[in-house]
Amino acid sequence: MSKSDPIGVEYYKPLQIAEKSGDILFYLAAILSVATLVVEKDKSLELNNLVQALFAVSVLLLFLIGLAVRLHWSTRAQTKRMSDLMSHAFELPLIPETSKEYYNNVESEPLKRLAASLLENTLFSKEILQKMLTWERVMSITYGTIWLLLALNRKADLSIVSAAAQVVFSEQILSKWVRMEWLRARVERIYDDTYSLIQSSNAGWSKEYRARVIEYLLRYETGKAQAGISLSSSVFKKMNPALSKRWADTANTLGIHV
Repeated sequence: MSKSDPIGVEYYKPLQIAEKSGDILFYLAAILSVATLVVEKDKSLELNNLVQALFAVSVLLLFLIGLAVRLHWSTRAQTKRMSDLMSHAFELPLIPETSKEYYNNVESEPLKRLAASLLENTLFSKEILQKMLTWERVMSITYGTIWLLLALNRKADLSIVSAAAQVVFSEQILSKWVRMEWLRARVERIYDDTYSLIQSSNAGWSKEYRARVIEYLLRYETGKAQAGISLSSSVFKKMNPALSKRWADTANTLGIHV
C-alpha cells in the first residue's frame, strides 16, 4: 500500500496558503502604516490619499483572512486530522478520505494504537517547532531591538515609534513567538508523559491507561487550537528522514509494532 495523505493536500494546503497570504498582507500593512506618516498631505495630497486607502484595504483584508483562518481553514483541517487519527486507531473509516501509512504503527489494540500515534505526533511536532523557533527567535529579537532603540532615541518621531510598536507586538511577531514557545513546551510535556505511560504499562486495556491516553490526546489537540500555530511543511520535509529514523528507534525501544 502506497503512502498517501489526502488530509494534508485537501485541507492543510489551503490553510498554509491562507496563512502565507495573511503574512504578506501583514507586512504590506506595516509598510503602508509607516508610509502614511512619511507621505505629507500638504505636499502630495493624491499620493497621501492613495496610501491611506491602500492601508485601510490591507488592514480590512488582513482582518478577514485572520478570521477565516481561525474559524474556517484551521478548524476544518484540525477536525479532519482528528477524524483521520481516530479512523486509524479504531480501524473505522470515519471520513471518506482517510490517510494511508501516515501513522507508523500497527498495534493491534485501538488505545495502544492511539497512544503510539500520539507519541509519534508529539515527537515530530516538538522537534519541528524547535526548528521553527530558531527563525522566530531571531526575527522577534531583531524587531524588538530595533523598536527599543527607536523608543530610547529622543530624536525619533513618536508616530514612527508607535507604528513600529504595532508591528512588533502584533499577532505575527512577538505574539507568535510566545505562542510557539508555549506550544513547544506543552507538546514536549505531553510527549514525555505519553512515553512514560507506554514504557511503564503494557496493559492497554486497563482503565487508567485508556483514560491517560485520552487525556494526553485532548491536551495535545487543545494546545494546538489555543496556540494557533501551524507546523511548517518545508521544515517537516527537511526533518522527516531523520525524525522517521528516530521514531523507528523509539518504537523499537518501547516495543511498539511499526
